[in-house]
Amino acid sequence: MSALLRRTGGAQIGWVNATWPLARLSASAQEISVSAILMGRYRFAPDQVAAFEPYGSIPLLRSGVRIVHTVQNYPDKIIFWCFGSPKRLIESITALGFHPRASRAQVLPRDGMAFRWTFLVLLVLIWNTLFLLDGFVPWKHPTGPGPYTFLAVAMLFATALGINLSAWFQGIALKPGRSASEVRPVTLLVLAISAIMLIVFGAQRLAS
Repeated sequence: MSALLRRTGGAQIGWVNATWPLARLSASAQEISVSAILMGRYRFAPDQVAAFEPYGSIPLLRSGVRIVHTVQNYPDKIIFWCFGSPKRLIESITALGFHPRASRAQVLPRDGMAFRWTFLVLLVLIWNTLFLLDGFVPWKHPTGPGPYTFLAVAMLFATALGINLSAWFQGIALKPGRSASEVRPVTLLVLAISAIMLIVFGAQRLAS
């Protein structure tokens, strides 16, 4: 039976951060994985990892280990935030027998963010327009969330759901050759937040 190493800490997956104790790193000679609540689990075999790099410069607050990997449908930046020395954690991982086998040449550069700029601009314009229609303007004191605010949040929920489930919608939202898996931490977080907001808005409407 292979020796296992498990650590609890934080993580950065793509753009999204999870603070301690919402993330976990697990390692053996055959596999290393980083998982975080609402962001999923990311597994790597030795031939998918080019290096482990100490990352961050604030001991105890923002220091960790970055996994330099070759999996194109994972977010480029996967970091496990840990207490103690990142170098010591890397030594513990390699002591198990997990040794990166991929070369740096296999780590292909990404062309900026996975989203199309036109899609993001249109989404922001519709979002702001719906809030303006509900009276959220600088010269007027808002009376509270109205039907257009509910519609804006519902649009955000449907957008995140569509990116996760629909290949057709992914073609609209993402650049050619990019994967929904790259932005899954963001879309899952948006799904969770927008779902909570919709439930709260719905409860308020029923109570009024």
